[in-house]
Amino acid sequence: MPKPVKKAPAKKKAKATRSGAFDLPIAPVIRIAKNSGAERISMDGTRAIVARTEKYIAAVAREAANAAASEGRKTIKAEDVEKC
Repeated sequence: MPKPVKKAPAKKKAKATRSGAFDLPIAPVIRIAKNSGAERISMDGTRAIVARTEKYIAAVAREAANAAASEGRKTIKAEDVEKC
């Protein structure tokens, strides 16, 4: 009786990318909104919060990067963020 041939392990499928234009996850945004007093929040409302939050984070990161660069560093430190 011939030896059974072992099959190669199946390749993992690539993770699906988000179809939306946002990088921040939606569930934590909903949780934060509810913990901040919102009883309910629509998906459009959630997306609007995410979009505005991403703009805010980008602005803070840009200012912090400039502060780090002015001191000759590439790494953003907490003190750079505090200056913003």
